[in-house]
Amino acid sequence: MVAVPYSKGCRTCIQRRVKCDETRPNCRRCELRGIQCPGYRKPLTFVVSTPSDSRTPAGPTYRSATRSAHSQKSNASRSVTKRGGCSHNTVDELIAPSLVEKTLAAQGVETLGFFIDATVPGLYYMYSTRLSVNWMDFARRHVESTLDPFIWSLRCLGTLHLGMKHQDQDTIASSRSMYSRGLQGLHSLLRRPRFVRSDMTLAIAVMLGIYEMMDPITPQSWLTHSSGIATLIRLRGPNAHRGGFGRTLLISFKSFIVADALIRGEACFLAEPAWQLALTDTLAAESGNGKGSQLCDLVELIFAEITKCPGLYARACAIIKNNETDHSMFETLRQEATRSKRRLQYLNDQLESVVPVSLDSEALRDKPDLIGLIPVSVAQKSRTFAGHGAQSALALLDQVIVLTESDHHRLFTDSTMPTLPVWDVLPAPATTHYMTMDKEETLANRLPAWPDQLALSMGMLAVKDS
Repeated sequence: MVAVPYSKGCRTCIQRRVKCDETRPNCRRCELRGIQCPGYRKPLTFVVSTPSDSRTPAGPTYRSATRSAHSQKSNASRSVTKRGGCSHNTVDELIAPSLVEKTLAAQGVETLGFFIDATVPGLYYMYSTRLSVNWMDFARRHVESTLDPFIWSLRCLGTLHLGMKHQDQDTIASSRSMYSRGLQGLHSLLRRPRFVRSDMTLAIAVMLGIYEMMDPITPQSWLTHSSGIATLIRLRGPNAHRGGFGRTLLISFKSFIVADALIRGEACFLAEPAWQLALTDTLAAESGNGKGSQLCDLVELIFAEITKCPGLYARACAIIKNNETDHSMFETLRQEATRSKRRLQYLNDQLESVVPVSLDSEALRDKPDLIGLIPVSVAQKSRTFAGHGAQSALALLDQVIVLTESDHHRLFTDSTMPTLPVWDVLPAPATTHYMTMDKEETLANRLPAWPDQLALSMGMLAVKDS
């Protein structure tokens, strides 16, 4: 239904409530007052009409339409105020209330990129060109049509980055509020069966887990998240992580799963045959697509062997702690540790011989497939930390072998022999050193932040020699 005022005068005369002479194109009253005549075209107010409204007289209908328009505007204003927490409404908020939310969501994606550059650049750029869907691709694809917990997870990481970069405690506090909302949303998703195994749910959990590493409540509070993420990944099964974004999610958190298992003194499920097969099969597939490199292939093979270390370490501790007298258990453990050490030593030798310590332009010119599409600075750091991880794993296996080579009687009666492995956990520090990416900084002239170091070392920085 359309309501139109009865007067045929210009809009100025109607507002002044005086009789208009209706002279065209401009009325004489406006000319005599020296103002621009607005003309005679009337604004139209559209109102949803019902059958009962059609019987209402014209005069009341116009007043009803006016009240309805004001009511709609008031409702829109209240909804925007409630959603955005702001008492002042812009034209954008009144016409398209979701416009502000979409803008903030898009900004959240870009700040996620800044967070990656400052926190896990080595891990991200080591695999970003190798994977079919990286984190930025996934975030941009789902930011406008996704669940609220995903948006809050994006925002909390980006806001934390800005707060830490500028040492702004208020901004950091805001990121914690967003983190809390993301956690609440994740909890809700986990109670809905159709979302439990989805890529989106696992992506939210991974982002919140990384947040907890960077802004921990306690030095080891991140372990609570890593254990839950490991459970989700294991529940999804190895086939869900052979390709697509599922592969990206596994790559993003696999080193932290190993570290979690080492700290807890438990076997890592990634050492199970089905998961080992999934880890190695994807190497051939990615190499066949032209996305492989010698460095990344060697790092992945070393990681597959390192996943066995937590289980061997846990079994050695359990045998000694329980005063086990079955000699066959010691011998079985010794043989498995020896085989794993030989394989790991071979792969580490390959890494040292194939990939030089200094990746100069001459070495890369002679071997174009040495690092593939990986940036040189990232390849340099990845090679260094992968070497550290392999050496730590070899040292840990050496100790397991030493503790299981002697027979069980001598192991527990000779006071010169240690009764437990002299290894300890190295939790995340209470205040992690957070590296920022300023304009003059590049990946080549700065060290990665703590999560990146742990990821590039394949989780082996989680143990230290006491």
